Amino acid sequence: MQTSQSNKKSWLWLGGALLIFIVLSYLLSSNQPKDYPGYVSESPAPTGTKAFYTYMDNNSDSIERWENDPDFLPDKKENHLLLMIEPFFVPDSKQMNEYISYMEAGNTILLFKNNPDGMFHLKADPVLPGEEAITVSNNLNEEFKAFVPSDTRILEDDDDDVLLEDDMGVIALKRSFGDGELIVVNSPDWLANEYITDHNHIDLVFSLMESDNAYSQILVDEFIHGSGEAPTVVNLYPKWLLVLTLQLMLLTILWLWHQGKRFGPLRQPREAAVRFSNERTSALAAWYQRGRLYQDSLVIQADYLKLLMQEKWGISYQRRWQECGDLIIGKDIQIPKEDVQSFTKELPNLLNKQSVNKQEYLAWSKKIDRLKREVEEE
Repeated sequence: MQTSQSNKKSWLWLGGALLIFIVLSYLLSSNQPKDYPGYVSESPAPTGTKAFYTYMDNNSDSIERWENDPDFLPDKKENHLLLMIEPFFVPDSKQMNEYISYMEAGNTILLFKNNPDGMFHLKADPVLPGEEAITVSNNLNEEFKAFVPSDTRILEDDDDDVLLEDDMGVIALKRSFGDGELIVVNSPDWLANEYITDHNHIDLVFSLMESDNAYSQILVDEFIHGSGEAPTVVNLYPKWLLVLTLQLMLLTILWLWHQGKRFGPLRQPREAAVRFSNERTSALAAWYQRGRLYQDSLVIQADYLKLLMQEKWGISYQRRWQECGDLIIGKDIQIPKEDVQSFTKELPNLLNKQSVNKQEYLAWSKKIDRLKREVEEE
């Protein structure tokens, strides 16, 4: 009776402790600030671009987020502008071709990337990154102040238009693709919440977005930030539900353990799996080892190998080892020819010796076993 009451008290204490842990976990998780990745248009963090997107959204009806695969981009001229701000990954070749087709149809892509090397056939040279604002000039020789922390400068082709540059090289350029064009800039930080109002960043960004014809649609590409991927379990369900599920799993494991449920595979009794032949083989091996009957053991191994070769390869058991060399070499085996010849030549001398030491026994046992495996695998 006392034992039953003690068990009930233990379960009450355990349940109370788990309940307190669940409540604390929920309260702590709900108070944690949301962690945003960088350069995402929904992120109010210093590295996000929500300030730029909000400004554009308040002053234009034509901006929206693009979260689909580039295969769904229009393949005809619609005078769109697609903003790609520091992609988290380089799209694969199929997706890159879809972006290029989008431009060739008559649309524009504005790419902000610290190191654009490898995207859209672009190339870049490494430079020493700066920590202070520098002077940037455009193709009209107008000068601007800007923070350019990138450690690369873009390499231009003969047909490219250089839009922005400094003393170390090209910062922004324009390249034609069919009826459209690509504008690439090595400074995505100009759009970040932390830096967008610094120096002349706003002027530079809007100068790059200028066009002879007003864009009919401005798209901010969030597919390159992973928005098109399938949601994970962590993102799909609220944190309190995940915490509660984890606690229920732990409670179930503890309950099963308390009930005496066993885990792991069932083990069969030894007498149900071990036969007398296995016991006899083990006993014989131990007897040969204790008696140091190395010579007898080698004779038995060699004799068994001959029987095996007769059964598998058709090499007569009556043949001498010297006569078996060429027949063994003719088989499809992994042992070099020289090793086979040395084996069949030296083995008879070894078998005729009065005794062998342990080192010789181990070395020749390995050689015999090596050939035996070849015969068995044939």
